Amino acid sequence: MPVRLRERRSRLALWAQRLALLAVPVLVIAAVGHRAGLLAATPTYAVMALGFSLAALGVIAAIAAFEGIWRDGRKGIGPALAGLLLGLLILVVPIMGAWKLVTYPRLTDISTDLDDPPAFALALSVRPADAAPLDPPDDEEADLQRQAYPDILPRHYPVGTARVFEDALAIVQKSGWTMLGSQRPEEPDNVGRIEAVATTMLFGFAQDIVIRIVPDGEGALVDMRSAARHGAHDLGANADRIRTFFAQLDASLQGITE
Repeated sequence: MPVRLRERRSRLALWAQRLALLAVPVLVIAAVGHRAGLLAATPTYAVMALGFSLAALGVIAAIAAFEGIWRDGRKGIGPALAGLLLGLLILVVPIMGAWKLVTYPRLTDISTDLDDPPAFALALSVRPADAAPLDPPDDEEADLQRQAYPDILPRHYPVGTARVFEDALAIVQKSGWTMLGSQRPEEPDNVGRIEAVATTMLFGFAQDIVIRIVPDGEGALVDMRSAARHGAHDLGANADRIRTFFAQLDASLQGITE
């Protein structure tokens, strides 16, 4: 009677695939739960950490499995490869976040006017109790912003405040931000204001936005402020948002700035 040898399969390869696959629903729960308001920011960060940890463990298990497969001829190259690729794909997000963490300063509130930042009014009523305070930047924070983002400055347009307000409002509405309210420039001060809320793409963390438009000589001066509600670092997102807004406003107003 012929003897059939039992094929040896790599248990690490199977675990690599399982861990990477398990990371997916965990991260989906974090994203959907936070966007739906079922998870507050702190629990969401914890669930995210769990999901990314599972993906990292999947990658480690896959690498260890490859060593056993190569040395002992064990089966399991498919699951190991699946765990490695899926785990690495998931880890792109925290790896990019880590790069931004060391590249950008530890700031969560960015304003074009550091001496007199546009004040939030409507946002105060919708920010959760555990949100970061909206205090003006201290000297250290102001210096950090100036060094890291020297281009984040007020913008002057040689057109009236009413025209600038209409174009700015249209940009905000097209950006997919949630409008909180706006104030059209009217006599006697001709000051315009727009408040809105933007959210991050994957997990829906909120950033409050205020745009201030004031008369300035023969034109209008525009300031913008963007502040994250949670976290100790915005990973450069607020500065990027301000740059994008002004690039669109420049194009809308035919790029005429001073």
